[in-house]
Amino acid sequence: MAMAAVAADSARVGDAADMLNRGIISRANKLAAACGVENGQTVAQAVECLKSAPWPHDTNMEAPVERRTFVHGVLCIGSISLGTPEDAGPVVASGSHGGATAAPMTRAFRPRLVFFNDAGIGADRAGVASLPILDSEGIAAATVAAVSACIGDGKSTLTQGISWP
Repeated sequence: MAMAAVAADSARVGDAADMLNRGIISRANKLAAACGVENGQTVAQAVECLKSAPWPHDTNMEAPVERRTFVHGVLCIGSISLGTPEDAGPVVASGSHGGATAAPMTRAFRPRLVFFNDAGIGADRAGVASLPILDSEGIAAATVAAVSACIGDGKSTLTQGISWP
């Protein structure tokens, strides 16, 4: 599949409209590059290039596995969207970014404490935008540095994540 990454400091994480309007491509895989995507392009330019990308048609793809486990009593989930009302109460280590879009999903199950990945903090401090929102709602929240834990991996957030100001 042709894929490209947007530089964290060029657009707000979790905000597709902002990525399209001001995002800058920082990486592209070989398939995307073959379509004309280059580092430094705007996302809007890359979108036009990617319209010619072949659509993946792998019929042997396995269904995604839900990344959900408990480590020392802490619920580790790959995405905050995997939290359910039945998860109310425990400490949660999420692989999700701490952007504003994480707040309503967290609010839905009200963990005692939740950790996110700061996704490099990025443009307009978007990678940590959920923290003041959750604080105002009485939900303790913190982020770990993207350089210390794998995005999308709650266990990595818990066991490898480092938080600093």
